[in-house]
Amino acid sequence: QLDDKARKLIDDLLKIDKCPTPEGLLAMLRPYQQRGFEWMYKNAQLGFGSIIADDMGLGKTLQVIAVLLKLKEEGAFEKSKAIIIVPTTLLTNWYKEIQKFAPDLRAHIYHGTSRKIDPLESADLLITTYGVARTEQKKLSKINWLLVAIDEAQAIKNPSASQTKAIKKINAPIRIAMSGTPVENRL
Repeated sequence: QLDDKARKLIDDLLKIDKCPTPEGLLAMLRPYQQRGFEWMYKNAQLGFGSIIADDMGLGKTLQVIAVLLKLKEEGAFEKSKAIIIVPTTLLTNWYKEIQKFAPDLRAHIYHGTSRKIDPLESADLLITTYGVARTEQKKLSKINWLLVAIDEAQAIKNPSASQTKAIKKINAPIRIAMSGTPVENRL
């Protein structure tokens, strides 16, 4: 039995509020993408994490980019930055998608032998790989991140793997995990 106050709190948490897409987004979200964006944005405002597990090709990246852009338009990246962790094969794809759909977002790729963290000061977000996040976990975990998003989240499904442990040490109040193969990976 829940009293009216507790029931209202739960109803408010489950209700998805309509939220306009960011002004600088150069794309029209499909209805299901709009719902996903609104849900992730509300979770971010409440301090909840999100797992988005749409099938491949349904625009998860665009939905996350919309959330990032919305946060930027609200001034959220003035104090803290976002980090996106992806498999190496998706590194340039993420960068190109950001340039295409949200050119106002300043992204910095942190990868390769001559990688430098300093450009993050003038960027909104850092895009890196699971391998770099594992090898540079100490450096990355010292940064005050606003948001950490991981693509192909099945990469951290083994809790005893060093990669999983490293990713979990990167703190941020907003966490988003993405997977394009939800059924196969039993998220």
